[in-house]
Amino acid sequence: MRMAIQERPERVLADLLALLAIADQAILLQERAEAVLQACASPGESAQFVAREGTRVASEYQRLWTWSMDFAPTAGDGSLERRLSDIVLLHFQMLHVAVRLAFPRQATPGAFRSVRAVENLAPWVAELRSVRDQLNMWIMALTPAG
Repeated sequence: MRMAIQERPERVLADLLALLAIADQAILLQERAEAVLQACASPGESAQFVAREGTRVASEYQRLWTWSMDFAPTAGDGSLERRLSDIVLLHFQMLHVAVRLAFPRQATPGAFRSVRAVENLAPWVAELRSVRDQLNMWIMALTPAG
């Protein structure tokens, strides 16, 4: 990344700004994601509504993940860019699994609906916010004072 900054600083800055927007959007989806996870773990919720909303939110996270990979295609493992992609992908996977566990297509009699193992995104949200803040600091360092 250091070489890319020296060669094309405006392109790197544009990519970082796009990744920041992706992080912001992922954070905005958080409330809906938590509501879906809670509904998947609670009895009595409308299965159709929760399944549709969960699928919508999971799809949004998947779309954000795809975009994040487009803006940092050469980011290495452990890089800030890759960490953002990994966290967004994790959000997608957790929602996808929670909806599939809570509302299987062919439920057997007496099926158990507990999805408590994937109920809490709080630790990942904190990390997502941290990555977002680090991206913002990086952008500020690359932005010429005007």
